[in-house]
Amino acid sequence: MKLILTLAWRNLWRKKRRTLISVSSVLFAVILAISLMSLIEGTREQMIESLISNTTGHLQVQDALYHDEPSMDHSLEYGEEVKRALEKYSGRIEYTVPRIQGFCLASKEMGSRGVYTMGIVPEKEEKMNGLVSRLTEGEMFSDDDNFAVIAEGVASLLELSVGDTIVLIGQGFQGVTAAGKYRVGGIVEFPLPEQNNTMVFLPLKEAQWFFAAPDRLSSLLLMTENENTAAETALKLMNELDEEWYAVKTWEELMPDAVAALEARDAQVKIFAWVLYIVAGFGIFGTIITMIHERLREFGILLSIGLKRAQLSVICMLETIFMSFLGVIGGIAIGYPLMLWFNKNPIQLKDDLADVMLDMGFEPVMPFSVAPDIFIYQGITIFIISLVIGLYPARKVFRLDMVSAARK
Repeated sequence: MKLILTLAWRNLWRKKRRTLISVSSVLFAVILAISLMSLIEGTREQMIESLISNTTGHLQVQDALYHDEPSMDHSLEYGEEVKRALEKYSGRIEYTVPRIQGFCLASKEMGSRGVYTMGIVPEKEEKMNGLVSRLTEGEMFSDDDNFAVIAEGVASLLELSVGDTIVLIGQGFQGVTAAGKYRVGGIVEFPLPEQNNTMVFLPLKEAQWFFAAPDRLSSLLLMTENENTAAETALKLMNELDEEWYAVKTWEELMPDAVAALEARDAQVKIFAWVLYIVAGFGIFGTIITMIHERLREFGILLSIGLKRAQLSVICMLETIFMSFLGVIGGIAIGYPLMLWFNKNPIQLKDDLADVMLDMGFEPVMPFSVAPDIFIYQGITIFIISLVIGLYPARKVFRLDMVSAARK
């Protein structure tokens, strides 16, 4: 067996150009597969990260009725029972983000617009979605301030600037009319039009006073240490809470339409991936066929001098394994730093493509993922395809007419 291994390895380098062409076909197939799957997985990660950081968090603690009927009357009483449950599982929870929110009518003089008024703790929001860093004018409030920070689109539509006054009218807890006048202290810019044209932020305490809901929250967002343990953490928290009054929802439960869209997209990706593998397989197969037909005379001579067909078949298979292995390792070695660079420097989309992405609710970039399973899975898949293709030379050897082949 050692002799056969030695022969197979030496055969590769007798014709270096032929070997490099074969290895390159596998290498480029791996790089192509890694690049496309990295882009697809990066886009998926971006979609989920955007939903989690801008909307839902990993988990939310809510009033039991809030999910089915999101109104201020079904706001969460943030009392000792909830705090004790969170304290018990503090090792699983990285931080919490309290919010109280509701729709209001915002106006300035004769102009008015429907807005989404949200009471927040700035430090928590900055940690979750970088809200403070989005300031373009003015300053962010602290917990004890009583001025508003508005989105750039709201400021433009109502012709507001820092120092102007915005009037908010809505409905508070138990039917109380929520009304207030607030100085605009800062303006933030969002990349997504839906947020940029609707958001008005108040300090949490001020918003609770505005909605006449002291010590209440619309929801308490939880960011877990590990995203993969979110569902398990939700179950553990519900065991500590009275399900008649409280509910703990994962982001998947809060956004079922988004989950359905992701599942449909994953099904499309699987079909696309198999098309890619078939194309890559035919490319490798074409290279192997060319290599075999160039060596028919060599095979005929080897069989004529006494080499058994089984031994020659094993040598051909080993050559294919060596070339496939070199191509896969080379593809991963080149693909990983390339994808890492694009991960750190995502491609910025412009013009119409950027508008399409913004309309869909996502930042106009092409993100790439460097998740380890992308490189492992693509490398193994292409390696297996190469091995299957490697059966062709073995089959060719068993059917070869050694006399006619030796005369070529």
